[in-house]
Amino acid sequence: MNDDAQLSITQLDDALQHKAVEDFAKFYIPLFDANNLEVMSNFDVAAYMTDINEHLTYGRYMTKAQRLSDTVSFSFTAYLNLIDRLDQKYYTSGNPAQPWDEWLATQFAQIANS
Repeated sequence: MNDDAQLSITQLDDALQHKAVEDFAKFYIPLFDANNLEVMSNFDVAAYMTDINEHLTYGRYMTKAQRLSDTVSFSFTAYLNLIDRLDQKYYTSGNPAQPWDEWLATQFAQIANS
């Protein structure tokens, strides 16, 4: 994680929070569809994931764009709380310190080495 990124997602302004949530949802939805969310379950996030996942299930027949827009709109607060607990810092630009794919790989490596 880059030392220049010191903000939590909740410290970003509203527009940057929305950007960060949408970017995360683009990462999250394919993991949900592949039933590959077990790494996140190592964090205290089950309640947030349950809310997000339930709504994603209802929207499975939407287009990708509709589904993304719908989940971000409907589950914004759950995404915000989920991200806040995943040990990810942000730059003032709203970009994560570590791209989410790299974050996931790091988490898998830590689990493999524990």
